[in-house]
Amino acid sequence: MRTDGAREGFRQAMAWLHTWTGLVLGWVLFAIFLAGTFAFFKQELNLWSRPELHALPPAGPLTAAQLAQAERSLNALAPSAAGWRFSAQDERRPQASAFYREPPAKPGERARFVQRWFDPSTGEAVATRDTFGAGEFFYRFHFELRSAQQSRWILEGRWAVGLATLLMLVALLTGIVTHRRIFKDFFVFRPKAKAAQRAWLDAHNICGVLALPFYLVITFSGLMTMHSQYLPAGIAAAYGAKTGEYFGELSGDGVPRSRGREAEMAAPLPLLGEAGWSALLRDARRHLPGGRIEAIGLQREGARAVVEIVPHDGDRLQYRGPRLFYDATSLQLIRRADNGRPAAKTYGVLYGLHVARFADPPLRFVLVGLGLLGTAMIATGLVLWSVKRRADAERRKADPGAGHKLVEALNIGAIAGLPIAMAAFCHATRWLPLGMAERPDAEIKIFYGVLALGFLAAALGARWRHLFAAGALGWAALPVMDALGGWPFWQAGPAVQAVNAGFAVVAMLLAVLAWKCKPGAPPLSMKKKAVAPPEALAAASAEGAP
Repeated sequence: MRTDGAREGFRQAMAWLHTWTGLVLGWVLFAIFLAGTFAFFKQELNLWSRPELHALPPAGPLTAAQLAQAERSLNALAPSAAGWRFSAQDERRPQASAFYREPPAKPGERARFVQRWFDPSTGEAVATRDTFGAGEFFYRFHFELRSAQQSRWILEGRWAVGLATLLMLVALLTGIVTHRRIFKDFFVFRPKAKAAQRAWLDAHNICGVLALPFYLVITFSGLMTMHSQYLPAGIAAAYGAKTGEYFGELSGDGVPRSRGREAEMAAPLPLLGEAGWSALLRDARRHLPGGRIEAIGLQREGARAVVEIVPHDGDRLQYRGPRLFYDATSLQLIRRADNGRPAAKTYGVLYGLHVARFADPPLRFVLVGLGLLGTAMIATGLVLWSVKRRADAERRKADPGAGHKLVEALNIGAIAGLPIAMAAFCHATRWLPLGMAERPDAEIKIFYGVLALGFLAAALGARWRHLFAAGALGWAALPVMDALGGWPFWQAGPAVQAVNAGFAVVAMLLAVLAWKCKPGAPPLSMKKKAVAPPEALAAASAEGAP
């Protein structure tokens, strides 16, 4: 938007839109992208957070005997459970686990979900610490900005993430229009350019172009995963108050998800035994040839107990494939839930692309690299905004103003402070007292408390190098703590050791950033070399610099 009131061209207008859509919620976008990147290793981070499981031997293939043992354990642990879901072990989950739902203690209260893990050699439940789990929290924070285990602000958090994601999609599209030489500039990086603005613009372009298709897919698919919340009008117009029918059609299961609450309370879940599970597994593998079984659920539909068998999400691109439902008493197949409609398959593929459960370890590492590039793209864009405004102010010999100083503090607090908070959460999963009441909520409070301290430190004048160095120390301490803290470090499997190695890599990256911010230097956006000749600034602005 020109200050002299002259008419702008289309590309100049898009440059203005690109600048402000990227800045308004840029700090939230940075947090979303960084947490989402870590969530690609959600299962491994959850396992690391529970050292009680590290010494257990990895389980073999799913068998009827294992299901019968788990069934007996669940019946003893929660005889009044309204249903349970057993998740089989795989290459990412060395031990099997189960969720079950207990009836509310008082009328009007919500049902309580409990998760248990099982020793593969005995089938008995293993007592583990009460923790949110690092992977689960980063995953939930990524799309809910989760503030408590039973947060009241989940919907509001999803709306905030949805707005930030929409603004990012706009910023991506306008960025393509704005940078007319974007692909040519991709091969140009001038970190020692006289104008700091030019160096930051080159870095922003490289990070943006290198993985542009990934950014577009991950952003659009992220919006699609929450389409029912963001765009409910179409569903309401077609289905009225019967929105459950829409979700049933989307999943391919026409049976309503509302269960018979009174029947659940009155009748216990049946025990199928090893013979029953053997018959079900044999028939399920006949209907799902070559497919692994990921989960088995037992719940009631009215007065009838039903077994649901779910194939493994890692065997296909589409999220939520065909599922089989059996009568738990007669062991007869009731129905096959699958939706081959093009719209439903398109949604399932978009959802699958976003969560990437199909990815094997090498591809998962590639996705993490792309996520870190996206995080760097957002960070360089935020810093570039400050660099340009600082240079313009110094060229005019004017004070940058309070707004510019606020953005600088927010940049330092968000970009350098968030990694410290994430490391603090991982420490909390290990060090908080095991008997603490509401322990998962305490872990989350520590995360937000450390994040707030990072913003406070930035407001009080902390430099980039201070927070990056603190983050490096926090992440480097995690594998050291795991080795010396009395947990079974040397008995842990490759998944846990890979997580520790990842922590060390994150620490090294932050240490390099702290070293690059030389001692005694002002924050990145305040370096004196940010001042450039007027003709250089004009050239950068003409190429669409934010």
